Amino acid sequence: MRAFIGADPRSLLRATILPIVVATTIAVIVGGIAFERIGRAHAAARESAFVLETSEIALKIEERFKAYRQVLRSARALFAASEVVTRAEWRAYVTALRLHADYAGIQGVGFAEYIPAGGLARHEQRIRAEGFPDYRVTPPGVRDEYGAIVFLEPFDWRNQRAFGYDMLSEPVRREAMERARNLGVPALSGKVRLVQETSTDIQAGVLLYLPVFRHGAPLETQPQRLQAFVGWIYSPFRLGDLITGTLGESSSRVRIYDGNETTAANLLYDSAPERSDDASAMQRHTLLELDNRVWTLTFDALPAPAEAADGELAEYAAVVAIGALFVLLTASFFAARQRAIALDKIGESLRASEARYSTLVNLSQDGIAALDANLCFTFLNPRLIALLGYPEGAIIGRRLDSLWPTDDPGRRRALTARLLRGEAATYEQELRRGGGDTLTAIVTDAPHLDAHGLLQGVILTITDISERKASEQRIHYLATHDTLTGLANRAKFLDQMGTSLLLSMRHRTRFALLFLDLDHFKEINDSLGHAAGDVLLIEAARRMQQSLRASDLLARQGGDEFMILLHDIHSMEEALAVAEKIRTAINQPFLLDGHERLLSVSIGIALYPEDGTDIETLARSADSAMYRNKSAGRSSVGTSPSAPPQDA
Repeated sequence: MRAFIGADPRSLLRATILPIVVATTIAVIVGGIAFERIGRAHAAARESAFVLETSEIALKIEERFKAYRQVLRSARALFAASEVVTRAEWRAYVTALRLHADYAGIQGVGFAEYIPAGGLARHEQRIRAEGFPDYRVTPPGVRDEYGAIVFLEPFDWRNQRAFGYDMLSEPVRREAMERARNLGVPALSGKVRLVQETSTDIQAGVLLYLPVFRHGAPLETQPQRLQAFVGWIYSPFRLGDLITGTLGESSSRVRIYDGNETTAANLLYDSAPERSDDASAMQRHTLLELDNRVWTLTFDALPAPAEAADGELAEYAAVVAIGALFVLLTASFFAARQRAIALDKIGESLRASEARYSTLVNLSQDGIAALDANLCFTFLNPRLIALLGYPEGAIIGRRLDSLWPTDDPGRRRALTARLLRGEAATYEQELRRGGGDTLTAIVTDAPHLDAHGLLQGVILTITDISERKASEQRIHYLATHDTLTGLANRAKFLDQMGTSLLLSMRHRTRFALLFLDLDHFKEINDSLGHAAGDVLLIEAARRMQQSLRASDLLARQGGDEFMILLHDIHSMEEALAVAEKIRTAINQPFLLDGHERLLSVSIGIALYPEDGTDIETLARSADSAMYRNKSAGRSSVGTSPSAPPQDA
């Protein structure tokens, strides 16, 4: 609003107040229309969700009873497959069903045996003989027929209360049992109180019956079915456990009634019994037919949760905010020109500063790059493009670690974690160039975090140290290798021998130390010259190396003396075999200045730990063995005095 200071009041009125009044009027009208449409849309959405949820509930109950019917049918198949089903077989079958895990609400699976009036005493004696001496059919009394529960698994304390109960003695159960027997189909009972109920947590119950007939008997007519009838496979259900396990979370009050009348006497289940019976804003009734019995399902929409109300209020608030924003935009529109002028001046200053920065970056002798929050290149200065040797633009969008010669997931994660913490670092890194070769560089990274501590980008400086690195490697090579033969020198050999000594001590293994001296080398060197002597030394070293394994180490000690370290040697015989192989190779003629020359070698062997347990002792043992061989006639292999005598 600083742009309006000093403006003419009448001009200010025309330029700002009138447009604000017009904008406010438009915002109020449009906001009212939006409020009305939002309310209608939410009401329609709630109604659609209510209908969908109630339909799904009815479908879930129907699907659950289909599963229960399948359980009873598979139990009936057990009777069809056996002449007699024992109590142990029944228990094993029901245990395998995992009722409490897979069939919520079901109290068990049982079998009620049909007993004619004249067979009651014989039935009770048979069950008592199975290990239930106190068994009797209840309730007591003389009746025309009985339907006593003989199997009911799991046979826990609750189901034991129903053992021997005559379900035909109770009218509601009897109606469903006769319907199943007469029609030969599953039948669901009306509302009952299960025998398993106690004085606490009382729930309405129903029972599902499936008739069992003798295997192979004709069942086309009702008299045939009655003649072949054996009993009922059934399952008792506590409606509270059954429906709660079926529905899960619900935003509606669900009441289930037995039959078509929605009376308290017919109420099977109420998901919210604490609520009053007053009609809710949305209510729905549906009939569900289950095994020749009708249930009436009544659904009442519960008040919307606070989250839903908050969402609707948020939409209203959004409309208000949009209207207010419209008014504010109108009021601020006329200040935009003054702000644009000021920003243009600031932009000009920034452009000049950016030009200076760009000049410094482009003329730098170090590579400079910028990475985004994903560590992908967004900028490279000309020096870095030249160092890496990729076409211009080829690296933009690639991650920094894509230039590493080898993929290292652990190091990549460590780099990312450090930069996310905002920690800068300087380190040495090899980078793959466009031509396939690598360069060694000193990399310094500087992460940039925003006010919330989130990584926004990284600035890199990259200095090429490939030449310095190569010089260091050359110096190291010269310090550890013989310049003439390219073999390890004495210092490197003794360092490796120290490592081998420690490993052999730890793992209780052997290694052999060989000292070698070329016989009569001085005469050849003096007669043919140093150049011929150098050629002979190089060829002798090559032959020795070819006689060794890749794991063995050959070194030139100086002059015509060499040393060999044989790792993982099991016996002196193995070391002697290698020495003999070397002696044979050296004995072959050497071609010097067009003439063949013969050369021999004297070899001394010391074996760890037999000939010494330290470098000095082993070296003395091998050296003594070698000079004994020279004194004995040369061109031979000798061992230390502690080793058993061997023929060369």
